[in-house]
Amino acid sequence: MQVHHLSHIDLDGYGAQLVAKETFNDIRFYNANYGKEVEVRLQNILDNIKKDSNSDFLILITDLNLNLNEAKFIQDEINMLNMSNKNIKLKLLDHHISGRDCAQSFEWYHLDSNICASKITFNVLQKEYGIDSEKSAWLEPFVEMINSADTWKEDGFAFDFGKVALGMIAQSREFTRFMFDDYDRIFKFNMLYEAKKYLLDSNNKLRDNANVNLDNNIFLFKKSILGGDVDVQTMEEILSIKQVELLSQDKEQCSIFYKNKRGLLTYAIGGISILANLFLKENSEFDFFMDIGVRGNVSIRANGNCDVSMMSKELFGGGGHKNASGGKFDGFKETFLYDEAKEQVVNLISSKEDLNG
Repeated sequence: MQVHHLSHIDLDGYGAQLVAKETFNDIRFYNANYGKEVEVRLQNILDNIKKDSNSDFLILITDLNLNLNEAKFIQDEINMLNMSNKNIKLKLLDHHISGRDCAQSFEWYHLDSNICASKITFNVLQKEYGIDSEKSAWLEPFVEMINSADTWKEDGFAFDFGKVALGMIAQSREFTRFMFDDYDRIFKFNMLYEAKKYLLDSNNKLRDNANVNLDNNIFLFKKSILGGDVDVQTMEEILSIKQVELLSQDKEQCSIFYKNKRGLLTYAIGGISILANLFLKENSEFDFFMDIGVRGNVSIRANGNCDVSMMSKELFGGGGHKNASGGKFDGFKETFLYDEAKEQVVNLISSKEDLNG
């Protein structure tokens, strides 16, 4: 059975996915905040299942409540797929009371407003699928810590540690999910694994002063997770090297062309000066680096191979320096998907080139 797991983007959401990661061998993760993104990710899951040659699937949704329209949509889509060559089961595990109407309408919608989603996920997966005893031994107290923080139980297990862990995930903005979705999730999982070392000793008992020790070391172990040398490299340097590594892996997919120049397009990274210069230095076949924000703000960098001030003026009515310019893509439609952002930029470039002959 292949599992497709959609969850929220806070400590509880990633905690539920950590439980599932330790339970299932074949699993693919997705994350969403509330609103339009939930529909986008649900459709993404369905599209991936349709393209997959496997027949047995579990769609697992945690720490997100669906509205009635969203629940009916996913149920209808699954019914149609199950009438073809698929066998899809659906399970939603949540604790938000706002999902009560859905919970009363759909048997797959499990609601328990007394505990957090990570704890619900642990209890249900332990009962229905079984979790290795060695993994369960540390997952149970780790999930209890998340439960204390997420439901704000000040007298709960490791509540003060949980507050630090909440902030650790909430303040992790090293990678935009729109550009680095998979790695951003891996990074957060690795932070949780590191946090576990500060929370529990070898007997899975709460360590002394665990919350302070975690708080003191988050920045250092982030640098180590990213593969950096904490003694000689700054976080900015380490992060730029990692981002260039990830972008270089996807540079064919992220390439755009303007006139006879080749560029790399990113979405919603922001603050690209150091990153862009490093990428262009290490990928000499590229002439420029362009980043577009969710509201259409554009930054372009070059390394002497083209005049991006003219490019910015011609495409976006902007300007600046030959190697560093910016502008605004009027009419840009915010999206949760990189491919949709790229399509808009490519279409704009094509229209401008057609206009100018």
